[in-house]
Amino acid sequence: MFKATRRRSAVLAALMAAGLALTGVTTAAAAAGTGRPAIIGGRAATDSYSFMVSFYLQGMSDDHHCGGSLVAADWVVTAAHCKGLMKPGRTQVRVGSLDRDKGGALVGVKRFVTHPEWRPRGRAVDILLVQLDRRVPFEPIRIADAPGRVGEPTRVIGWGLTCEDRDDPTCKPKWLQELDTVRVPDSRCDAFHPGSELCTGERQGRAASACNGDSGGPQIRMVAGRWELIGATSRDGDDVEDRMDGGAGCSTNPDGGPGVGIWTDVTHYRSWIADTIAAESHSTS
Repeated sequence: MFKATRRRSAVLAALMAAGLALTGVTTAAAAAGTGRPAIIGGRAATDSYSFMVSFYLQGMSDDHHCGGSLVAADWVVTAAHCKGLMKPGRTQVRVGSLDRDKGGALVGVKRFVTHPEWRPRGRAVDILLVQLDRRVPFEPIRIADAPGRVGEPTRVIGWGLTCEDRDDPTCKPKWLQELDTVRVPDSRCDAFHPGSELCTGERQGRAASACNGDSGGPQIRMVAGRWELIGATSRDGDDVEDRMDGGAGCSTNPDGGPGVGIWTDVTHYRSWIADTIAAESHSTS
């Protein structure tokens, strides 16, 4: 879904091979110590989202590179492909603020736990658990029992690009963005894994979606009057080939119409998340 220029196509091909779908930094940029941090077609956040997390790497010009969801006082769910930009002693996590540069709590990372079935090139099981180096005083989000049916409304939030030009600083807001979305039929997404991923589009059918910098961030839905977590932003859903040769944009499909994206179905991994947190907590008690 994200747009590239011809001169970036080789780098983007390597990026996709590594599974770095929407992190907002290319492999070359990461090597150079630079990054490109929200949602295209969205709006400024209208809720407090106490569970929202920003990951950033100290030393990068645009520090923010991925989002995440606080699911316990010291545990965050994000995308496995974000792990490449998480470095011991340098990764910082801001929790509980709509401004990615200030407010909330700023903490470090104690450990990363990647799902054992994660394979970067296949981009399946794109889920990562991050333990913070201390507990934070913000309310975690509950993981939903199920993702809901196709056609049910959802929402995605993040600090990724708000327009297709990665070099335009006005496309990188510091205030959290949100977009009303809906689950769409699995058949609309390419290279998709039914049962463990969610194919998602903008609720009104507009060309609007998550983009670079939104990886790992939450897809949520309202259940009994409160937000519950169903997904983690993974990658583009219909521009796999065009994205690599510079002909695609985050919010559009190869024909220029409204695009779709793929989110990891976090509800599918509820047991793994609960078991991992319990096991890691027991080992340090």
